[in-house]
Amino acid sequence: MVSGRDKKEQPEPVRRFMEMGRRFFGGERETRKPTVERRAGMRVELSLAIQVKVGEGDWKQARIRDVNLTGLRIEPAGGARPGETVAMQFEGYPDVAPSFSLAGRVSRIIAPEPGGSEESMAVHVDRAATPQEALKNYRMLVLHYVRHRPLLEDVDKGYFEGRCSSCGWVGRVGQQKPVCPHCGGKQVDPV
Repeated sequence: MVSGRDKKEQPEPVRRFMEMGRRFFGGERETRKPTVERRAGMRVELSLAIQVKVGEGDWKQARIRDVNLTGLRIEPAGGARPGETVAMQFEGYPDVAPSFSLAGRVSRIIAPEPGGSEESMAVHVDRAATPQEALKNYRMLVLHYVRHRPLLEDVDKGYFEGRCSSCGWVGRVGQQKPVCPHCGGKQVDPV
């Protein structure tokens, strides 16, 4: 450090070096603020069809876009406003979770994505208003599809995971004509 000199009198490289040192050791701060992640957990893209009821409105078909264990993003927002209550009905998912309902609150409305046409809503799951069994099922569902991503993609395309009652084979089969590829059996039940 050069004593007795003003910052402006120091050569440019020395001045920049001194500024870096002050920022590093807690002196002057940069003017731009660092980006702060406000989510409680990692958000994972997950596209599932559900039924949603905002406030005292009617049940409507909606789609989850992404989730974490404390909240989810639902499309379309359907005119919801931050602070409104939301009831979400999940259908049963074979060998993962039975049907269950969650209660939540709209935390914010998200503008349509580029190329998208509808607003979505960020919903915080209300742990006090949701039964423990439903929270357990939600957690199992999220973790299952995070670990088994291809299964979710197949469900959206008309496939399901099934077990052949003739030979015991387990795998993915078509929803319309489930046939075991191993033995040709036509009795394939969801697992």
